[in-house]
Amino acid sequence: MLQAKSLSLIVVSLLLSANLLSQNRDMENKSPVEIAAMQAEKLQRDLKLEDYQVFLVDSVLQSNIEGSYKEFEKMRSAGIQSTDSYRELQLRWRTKTEDAFMKFMTREQFERYLKITGISRKERAEVMKRFDNYKSSKN
Repeated sequence: MLQAKSLSLIVVSLLLSANLLSQNRDMENKSPVEIAAMQAEKLQRDLKLEDYQVFLVDSVLQSNIEGSYKEFEKMRSAGIQSTDSYRELQLRWRTKTEDAFMKFMTREQFERYLKITGISRKERAEVMKRFDNYKSSKN
């Protein structure tokens, strides 16, 4: 039971920062679908998302939380204990989430999202370059 709670918390933290997880205790026993819905609601308030954006955020988070959970569980089952492996997993799923969000968020929303996720200023600048490149390629 404790292991499942810990696993749940780690998976969520792979996608979102501590700022987004202020309801951490409430999430310990939640499914990926419930966690995604809670985070989508929080992002709706924090980023002033339109209804269609909330739907997309919820869909992305459901998929990515579930995917990262399965991948984490596979690593744990294989006995992988390297912190570098888990950091790589975190980065890969964070990037997948960012790539999905940049498709439907405005520049201001996306920039705010990056700020509240707690990544460094340097990383934010790099991700915003990716955002700008993506948006300019679509025009």
